[in-house]
Amino acid sequence: MWPRFGIKIGNSTLCIAYVRADGKAEVIANKQGDRVSQACLLWNGDTEIECGLTAKQKMATRPKQAVAHSFQLLQPKESLSEDKLSNALKEVPCEYDKETFVFRMEHTIPADKEDQDDKIVTKELSAVEVTEQLLRAELELARQYHTDTDHAPIAVLSIPSYYPPQAVKLLSDAAKSAGFNVAQVIAEPTAAVLCYKIGEEQLEKPLEKLERQHVLTIKCGGLYSDFALYAVQNGYLMELATFGPFSIGGRQFTEALVQFICEEFKRKYKLDPHESRRSLAKIRTAAANCKHILTTLPSTQLYIDSLMDGVDYNAQMSRARFESLIQPVINNLIQQLGECVERAQQDHPELKRIDDIVLLGATMQIPKLQAAVAARFPDAKLHTSHSADEVVAIGCARQAVYLLDPQQAQLQKADDCVLVEDDLYIWHGNDESNAKLVLSKGSILPAKIKVSLPQSGEGDAIDALASFKLRTGQSEILAHLPDTTPTTDDGLFQLEVEVDWDDKDGNIVPLVRLRCM
Repeated sequence: MWPRFGIKIGNSTLCIAYVRADGKAEVIANKQGDRVSQACLLWNGDTEIECGLTAKQKMATRPKQAVAHSFQLLQPKESLSEDKLSNALKEVPCEYDKETFVFRMEHTIPADKEDQDDKIVTKELSAVEVTEQLLRAELELARQYHTDTDHAPIAVLSIPSYYPPQAVKLLSDAAKSAGFNVAQVIAEPTAAVLCYKIGEEQLEKPLEKLERQHVLTIKCGGLYSDFALYAVQNGYLMELATFGPFSIGGRQFTEALVQFICEEFKRKYKLDPHESRRSLAKIRTAAANCKHILTTLPSTQLYIDSLMDGVDYNAQMSRARFESLIQPVINNLIQQLGECVERAQQDHPELKRIDDIVLLGATMQIPKLQAAVAARFPDAKLHTSHSADEVVAIGCARQAVYLLDPQQAQLQKADDCVLVEDDLYIWHGNDESNAKLVLSKGSILPAKIKVSLPQSGEGDAIDALASFKLRTGQSEILAHLPDTTPTTDDGLFQLEVEVDWDDKDGNIVPLVRLRCM
């Protein structure tokens, strides 16, 4: 069933991509022409709910009717501690009921007569219901390419790696209610690695030349940042470590610009915007727009109409000045990143180098931040060919292609598997100089491999002829072919080696079977 879709939903933005029958993944633009939609919702006081950019634009003047940054609350109630709620609600414009875990929006209807009181109407939505409303807007975009009215569009969704397992079910339920057929939910950093097809070129190389790649993913979104390290080998992604969330995100970069505007305005006009909530909301909107423009342009004009007491604000902002304002935030993020990588290297001694770096999250598009990451890891390949706020959706869409049965929902973010801890070699007799590599370190079990082994010159006795040795690490195993006299072809044994494992009282025991071809 084509096309298939990948969806990334976060605290600040949403993005949807699709894969056509020819395998090419593309991001779908919304009605405004933006490839990324705003994760904001506005209630009009009656039955209509707006989503996206129009809702965000109206939020500054009608904050009590708007919901934003809600995805951080899409978690089971037992995971929402008092501290987590307090931090999350700093970014939510409307009221939030901590007892019933719902957003409460209010709309004031003016009274018909002067002697009557205004009427206040309310509407309550849970985090799951808000997510459902946002995903319905993405479903409208998907319908441009999915014309089958009898079946729901097949989609793979992403979720932050630090979310609890129960949140996967909540996200899946919201997407199903919105009208999607959820085939799988995967971690955001996993989707980002899939976007760039890292490790797929290994599948075309012979076994002896396969090397493990180490990939670092750096996410800096609207509110939080997190990091993940993967080992890539034989086409498999193995999660080594995850770190976060850390309270370093786009809001810190925006806030640096907000404080600069407030100080400049106060110095020029002797008016303090901190005294007006509406003035601060206007400044934050303008600062966020300025930040996004300066990721691609060297300068921009900052204009805020009637910022305070009828006074406008107008100033030229260059990228150089903006970068000087956000430098302390960048230093903080790079320091946190370095500490996490060092900790991972202590836990995984084989992690001696970083081969690839993948950036995700809109904030990672800031040129100065990308340059800081490149300077911290000069030997790693920095992947920036896709927009950092689109990579997760594209990776999810590509994952949807790999699913054999998309109708069977897979709600686990990852699957456990058994790996080979050391290289596995096999040779005939006692002549180890002719050893052949069967499986390299990190290979997934079970596995079946065909090898050609030279015959050692130890005589023609049947027992000697049928004896082979295998070594992994410091351990050696003597193996015999079962009740068979092996035959050679020009002095070479043609063998099929099957390596499996067994779980005996919690201990993983290797199983090796030989068969003469």
